[in-house]
Amino acid sequence: MKNMKPFDLAYEQYRQLKEKLNLTRDAEEKNLIFKRLVNLLAVMEFLISLNKTP
Repeated sequence: MKNMKPFDLAYEQYRQLKEKLNLTRDAEEKNLIFKRLVNLLAVMEFLISLNKTP
């Protein structure tokens, strides 16, 4: 794997989790994946804020 920026890594994980969320039928697993997605969005938001800081 090439050197990826932190945001790109987080986005790739988000994309994979979103796909997994759509494929699973188990409610507990969906809940866990959803929690991970929300956490990952917070990480992505933080990474974006780092780029906006002068």
